[in-house]
This record gives sequence, C-alpha cells and structure tokens, in this order.
Amino acid sequence: MRLLQRVAISREGWCYLVVMAFILAGALLRQINLLVILFGMLAGPMLASWRLVKATLRRLDVKRNLPDSISAGDLLIVEIVAANRRRRLPSWVVVVQDFIRPQASAGSSQLIQPRVLFTFLPAGRTTSMTYRGRLTQRGLYQFGPLRMSTRFPLGLLWHSVNLGQKDELIVFPRLGRLTPLFNRLQNSAEPGVGQATRQQGFLEGEFYALRDWRSGDSRRWVHWRTTARRQTAVVRQFEQQRNQDVAVVLDAWQPDKPREEHADAVELAVSFAASIVADLCRRGGRWLCLAIAGREHWLENGPTSTALLHESMRGLALAQATSADRLGDVLAATIDRIRPGTRVLLISSRGVDLSDSGRFETVWADERRRPWLSRIRVFDASQDELAEFFVPA
Repeated sequence: MRLLQRVAISREGWCYLVVMAFILAGALLRQINLLVILFGMLAGPMLASWRLVKATLRRLDVKRNLPDSISAGDLLIVEIVAANRRRRLPSWVVVVQDFIRPQASAGSSQLIQPRVLFTFLPAGRTTSMTYRGRLTQRGLYQFGPLRMSTRFPLGLLWHSVNLGQKDELIVFPRLGRLTPLFNRLQNSAEPGVGQATRQQGFLEGEFYALRDWRSGDSRRWVHWRTTARRQTAVVRQFEQQRNQDVAVVLDAWQPDKPREEHADAVELAVSFAASIVADLCRRGGRWLCLAIAGREHWLENGPTSTALLHESMRGLALAQATSADRLGDVLAATIDRIRPGTRVLLISSRGVDLSDSGRFETVWADERRRPWLSRIRVFDASQDELAEFFVPA
C-alpha cells in the first residue's frame, strides 16, 4: 500500500537551477543566442532526471521480515526484500529507509532510522538486503512505514515513496546467569513443608540399575543380554525424577519521580525473573506460575514449555513499573492459584517486609493464605546481595 509519493529538488539540483537561471538571464539581457542554446542543453538533463527518478521506483515492491523473537542486547537482523515487477527496465541506487519507534513499554522515545542500499535491481527479479543493530531496552517496538527513495541518475531530483507496511516486535528482557548458590537454594527442600512435585515417567529418568521382572513392566525395559545370561527376565530400573512446582512473583515498583537507581533496580528484577523462568522452562517437568505486580496485573501459569516461556517473556517485556503498591493483591491472587508446597520466589525492586499485616492485609486476613508468608523467599534487586544469586548479562 503506497501512502505518499513525492518528487523534490535536491541541494545539488538547486545549485544546478541557479546556474541555469544565470545563463538564462545573461542570454535575455545580452541577447546571446549561444547562451540560449546552453540553457536548453542544461534543461535536458533536468527533464531526463525527472522522468528517470519517476520510472526507477515504478512497480517496485518492498517488504520487511522481522525475527520471531529477540532479547534486549541481542543482535537484531531485519531482512528487506525488494521485488522489481517490471519486465524490461531495471532500477539503480534505491535506498530503503525504515523507522523504529519504541513504545511506552520500552521506556525510550528515540526514533531509529536504519537504511539499506540496493545498487541494482534487475527486471523481474527479487533481491534482499539486511540491516543489523541492537535494541538495548525491552518492550514493544513499532517498525514502519518503509520509505524507498532514489536520486538516480544525476542526483538533481529526489523521488520517495512511503509504503504503509507496519510491524511490531516485542523485545524480551535481557537474560543473565543464575549462580550455583541459587540453584542449590532452588533444589533444597524446606524442612517440615510438603512439596508440590511433578513425577516424570520412568523413561524420563536416568538408568542406574537392573532388577528382576515384575508384573506390569514394559518389554522395552528388558535388558536382553543379562536376561540371556541369567535365564530369567531382567529389566532396567530408571530413576524417578521429582521436580517441585515454582511460583515467581515480580514486584515492579518505583517512586513517582524515579531516579536512575530505581529504574536500574526494576530492570534487574525483571531480568532476574526472566532468567528464572527461562531456566525452569528449559528444564521442564514443573508447574510454573508467574505473577507481575506493575502498572497492570499479569498472571500466567501452566506446565513448563516453550509456549509458556514465550507468554511469560511477553508479559515481562511489557511490564511497566508503577508507584502504586499492588503487591498484596497480586500475592493473594498467586496463592489462590498454586498448590500446597509450591516454592514461591518474590523478586522486588525494593525492600519487602512480609510481616507487615497492614500492607499485606488481604493475605494476613485469610487463614489459608497466611501460612504462605513465612515460606516465601524474597529477593531485593535494590541491594547488592542479589549478586550472590544472579549475574546480569
């Protein structure tokens, strides 16, 4: 869809016109025929440029191909595909300019204008080019519209065509590295507290021993070499893996007039939560609940999978910090969704005192919710102690 076509005189073209005007003025004032002829000779290239710049962009189709997903700081590669639909006339020196506008969730308003240059587009052929860069902030970015332009052949005139293609890309949070101390903390059991676990099938565990055949065993587990040697059925025995369910609660808070350290604490908390979710989804075999207390409430739960990872990353990418204290309501909603024994990790951009019955009244007032408060592990992203559990990228 073409929105706007424009032909304008370039800076070089204006200089060219000034020279033509002087020559024409001299020819008229002095009545010199040779100057009139010279003016006509100079007017020819200007008219030829007007025809050629119009023809160069005629029947050219341009589209943009974005990656499916990308994390903040990763290399962004965008493909620009140009197709020349004409049968005979090729195009030369076509510039395609893109516009990248960060939306409110990206926390930036800087307009990015990458360009690619197609030096030659053969008739009836399709050519692709790429531009590369890095988007350092998570959030929603809008791409478009595309603008193709040319100054071929003499650079005297500039012809541009705006194309209406617009796309959106959600940049996921930057992922860091979880330390061994966090992994040990995550795998340790709380004394006196039953764990909500997911038991995997036998074939999902590791083979560690042999045992005699029992009724109900699968033939696929038979260890034929040992069976033949002992003359009795022997099967492989697999370790049954049990993984504890996990709930991750993100408290994205900042004051009404945030300073740089407040914004850094929010981004660190989001990155930490995203790294935990990514690690759990890669391991699989758990039930994961992710809740976000930000400008808008967000809650998602389900078995760890690629689909849950994508939805969770999308929610974390679009999360916006707020000065309103909504953590109590989000904690209550999270506790209502999870099973008894689920490990709850609270990641906040500020200090959190769960013993404050006034602040967490919705949890303390309910007898079923209240016992959870003593079992929630709190991580404060505004303190240096988080470095023991997480290393940012």
